[in-house]
Amino acid sequence: MLLRPQTSGPFSYAVPALLLACVQLLMLPLGSRLRAADIEEIVTAKVLRVGVLAGETPPFLQGAAGGAIGGLEGEFISEVARRMDVKLEVVRTARTGDELIAQVVSSRIDVAIGQLTDSLEWAKSVRFTKHYLVLQEVRLVDRLAASRAGGSTRLLASKTARVSAVAGSVVLPALQEEFSDRLVIVPTLASAVDEVLEGKSLAAVGDDVAVMRWLKANPAVGLRLELSTRGDRRPGLAIAVPWKSDDLQAWLNLCIDKCNLDGTLKTLVNKHLGDPLAR
Repeated sequence: MLLRPQTSGPFSYAVPALLLACVQLLMLPLGSRLRAADIEEIVTAKVLRVGVLAGETPPFLQGAAGGAIGGLEGEFISEVARRMDVKLEVVRTARTGDELIAQVVSSRIDVAIGQLTDSLEWAKSVRFTKHYLVLQEVRLVDRLAASRAGGSTRLLASKTARVSAVAGSVVLPALQEEFSDRLVIVPTLASAVDEVLEGKSLAAVGDDVAVMRWLKANPAVGLRLELSTRGDRRPGLAIAVPWKSDDLQAWLNLCIDKCNLDGTLKTLVNKHLGDPLAR
């Protein structure tokens, strides 16, 4: 039975419309309220709206805006849509990970993919799937300075050690906690390496994919740097979904499991990433 505001009689009163709506909502069965757009709506509409970054981020996302997307993440999310039997609608307007998360929250898109980590801060606003790829933190350390200090670990343990990392990198959260104001954030990995070569930082830090791609392109400069890894820092990449889309999250988790079991993800990783650090 739905309530209606009483407007006559000795106990007449006017119930504010918003309060009345809240009371009526609470009277509905639990399963019929607080329901966001979920996999059922996506399958019915035959469209999965995915948000990716506006610019290319090879080897993860490639392809010009308005065209087909490639790269590891582009091909992976296309495979997800194929297995869901829906059309992929790509939204490429976000410039940063924060903007991708905001698009998920506002329901502008159904899911977001783009080197997103399941950080505690982002997890306040969205759900994350299982990891479809795990990266590793790698440091390019000034070889001479590391030798004088007795090793890169001892060098970077100094309370005055400064390191450089790329804005938006998946390794940033842990570095910000470790180095605080001694962390220099730069636009590219090349800029981070320049900071080291110029003596402004002791190490350039990135994920293993980015670092190994840079070393392959710059072998001579790499000889001046010592490669150091942090085995305990392995940020995972995941797909972001709306908080209330628990059915969608569950289906995507199952899809990721299937793609791991049948070798789909391994094939994509080998195709686009090669074998960074004996992945």
